[in-house]
Amino acid sequence: MQNSIQKIIDGIKSGYIFDSHFVIAQLIKFYSDAYLDFASSINASSDKTLMVHGKIGQEIAKHKGSLIQMLPNKSWSENIHGNTNECACWQKK
Repeated sequence: MQNSIQKIIDGIKSGYIFDSHFVIAQLIKFYSDAYLDFASSINASSDKTLMVHGKIGQEIAKHKGSLIQMLPNKSWSENIHGNTNECACWQKK
């Protein structure tokens, strides 16, 4: 998962802002095997998608300081179900 996330972040221009929904959508679109492997490793009795996406957010955060910085504001963007909600924002260094 970390390798796939790093490739996504590497493809973002320096200074640009993105959110976790963007990374998740890119994972599903271009790295679906890694996404599915990661999702299948998460044990959740309910709200599995929410749990998996929260864990992906934690994986993104592992790049904080080296490749990205977390912004204090949240975005309001669509999740994979087309529903809008708040999401963590990041800026590429």
